[in-house]
Amino acid sequence: MKERRNHLGLFILMGCILVMCAISPKMIAFAGGINSNEAGVIAAASGTFSYDGKTYKAGSAYINSLTSYLAADDVDLTAEQASEAISMMYANVGEGVAQGYLYEVGGQTGNSEPTTSTEDDGADKKSKDDTKKDKDDKDSDEDSNPADLDVWDAMSNQTEAKEKLESRPEKGEAAASVQLGENDIVITTKDNETISISKKEQLISDKTILVIDGISGIILAITLVCGVILFITKCMSFKRPKNRRARPGHSKRRKIRRYTRNVLTVTTMLSLVATFILLGSYIALFNKDAIMQNMQSSGYFRYAYSEYISGMAKEAVSGKSITDMDKIVSYEDYLFTIKQNSLKILDGQTNIRIPDSNVTPYIYNMKNSYMQLFYVAGVFTILSAVLGTVLMIFMDQRRERGIKHFAAAELIASIVIIIVTTIMATKKPYLHLYIEPDYLYLFLMECIQWGVKVMTSISAFCVVVGMILIGVYKTISNNQTS
Repeated sequence: MKERRNHLGLFILMGCILVMCAISPKMIAFAGGINSNEAGVIAAASGTFSYDGKTYKAGSAYINSLTSYLAADDVDLTAEQASEAISMMYANVGEGVAQGYLYEVGGQTGNSEPTTSTEDDGADKKSKDDTKKDKDDKDSDEDSNPADLDVWDAMSNQTEAKEKLESRPEKGEAAASVQLGENDIVITTKDNETISISKKEQLISDKTILVIDGISGIILAITLVCGVILFITKCMSFKRPKNRRARPGHSKRRKIRRYTRNVLTVTTMLSLVATFILLGSYIALFNKDAIMQNMQSSGYFRYAYSEYISGMAKEAVSGKSITDMDKIVSYEDYLFTIKQNSLKILDGQTNIRIPDSNVTPYIYNMKNSYMQLFYVAGVFTILSAVLGTVLMIFMDQRRERGIKHFAAAELIASIVIIIVTTIMATKKPYLHLYIEPDYLYLFLMECIQWGVKVMTSISAFCVVVGMILIGVYKTISNNQTS
């Protein structure tokens, strides 16, 4: 009997482990490692290419595919194989352009060397494919030969990220282009006007903050004026009087209550809209778990690892650190380090070294601007909403009247948030932007989708609260009449 119980406990433990594995977030990892020869291939693929007098660069999603392929357990390139793969890649740049693996990053390169057309490259590739096929027929005992590595083919593995990239507009057709630089994100409109988003400088101008603070201050001031009027005219009623007879001036106070309640309904509604937007923005933009998950989903960590390998290979070629090529950090170790550094930056430790491609410094800088806005405008709107609610409920002995108006303000605010969320979900403004590199586009897509989910949840919660308040109002009204 005891043995059966032990077996039952073991089965339950195994079942729990399986369930936890099934529901835990998936993380794409590289099974094998990268040697110095494969690092050279990644470095070459991560560089720029000249074709028809223009400069091209491989998209980050394709570099990720190549890195994944080279990190596989059954791929271990020698120096000769890596050199052949690089030569084949440079000989077929036109194929990379035609297949969409390469995108243009500059204008004329000034390269006077003759270039071949895409059709010629296709013919050369076909000839090489025929040669490769003949070689495979002779070496039928071998399933694959790493020496025949075609870098463009290795980049072509279809992934969910590449499917999402298909919805990105062409650079010439986009409303604006967004490009990540070393120290800032540059937004270029069709009129060639540029807007720079810095990772250190203040994002929201003092003038804009002053205007927003002023608007929120006006709303709070109107609420305070209504409160002063109600107190001066003795309209506030915190306790039910024992004598139910109307006091002198009742008609005048009733008019004051009606007008001030309508004004307070508007100010409370505006305050609730601002509060909901500030709350939703904070959760959508600065939730660390969501940020790290979106960076993972966008393929950034894999791209950063490719950057790391490429940087080491370039230093080795220049003779700076050849010995370090034998000490390439595994993807799992690199992933742990860069995740920890990203979290430290989000916590405010800005002195941490991190790649220029990492977006966490921009997010932290954005959070600083947000908090600067919240400390004045946010506090004003929250105070206005709370004060307006208290005044509406306690300006009359009939508490249900104040509850009804507060419910109306809350429901109208919910409708406004629903409209904004619907526009974001249907119009999808990010689809009108050309964003590079690839992972930045994917990251922004994930962030906007997460933001839509957050605002949808807040809207649903507000609607439910509003309906509950309507129910409370009807219940109290029925009890008053019965």
